[in-house]
Amino acid sequence: MKRLAVVVPDWSDRLSSAGLSDPARLLEHSPADLELTGAWKALTKPGLQGRERWRWRLDRDGDEVLYVKRYNRTPASEQIDRIRRQSARHSRAWWEFHQSAELERQYIPAVRAIAVAEEMRPPLELHSAVLFERAPGDAFDRTWTRLAVAGAPVTYGLARHDVTRRLARFISAFHQTGTCHRDLYLCHVFTELDPDGSLPPGFTLIDLARTHRPRWRRLRWIIKDLSQLDTSARQIGASRTDRLRFLVAYLALEPSAARVRWYARRVVRKSNRILRRIERKSRSA
Repeated sequence: MKRLAVVVPDWSDRLSSAGLSDPARLLEHSPADLELTGAWKALTKPGLQGRERWRWRLDRDGDEVLYVKRYNRTPASEQIDRIRRQSARHSRAWWEFHQSAELERQYIPAVRAIAVAEEMRPPLELHSAVLFERAPGDAFDRTWTRLAVAGAPVTYGLARHDVTRRLARFISAFHQTGTCHRDLYLCHVFTELDPDGSLPPGFTLIDLARTHRPRWRRLRWIIKDLSQLDTSARQIGASRTDRLRFLVAYLALEPSAARVRWYARRVVRKSNRILRRIERKSRSA
């Protein structure tokens, strides 16, 4: 059995002051049982499959917020996926920690992981936990919907075009690192948008749990990422022109290029399948 715990240097003293000098304590105890400072709130949603999440406000009256994700009772399918596509020696929490640092090294804005702990019986993951700083802004789909309802200038005209192109270039830069996300819906792209469109938008990638660096059939995973983005863009009212503008900027090609049409056909085909699946689930719910 192997146990590991790491804290990034600039957070070591702050976590110790908050009562968490050893993040490995989170492997066997929920935050509420550890008598840590601040306020904790459990975050739940369907389909977590043994994952647990908490929001930790270090100072009850302050703005410093961390998020904790803990993996327990990992299903066999998730274990196999991690071993095949991520790491056989380390846990999913460690993978998120590692990917966060790797993307930062390559200047891709992503949620920052500040501590990790794991208990392994290689290649099996027994328990693991990872702590994150709060990502700036809010999910792109929520932000855009809120601003569109308010009629904010950034949601139409040239400002809308600029956001679309900048988002495309951000996703392109992420893919150029060799990494694919596998859950790249707009809810996993946090953004800071100026309602007037005077300031350039900022983007931050979150939820790195399923990221991987495919050695074979990489284009398949790129199309999957782009199709997931296309699906969520359609759900918040993106037009066909918006989506084509995104693809042209992502590929850095002219709109008439044959490669743009090739990508568009495949992205839309898969996006249609995702939307049909979502519709079937909503009807059966």
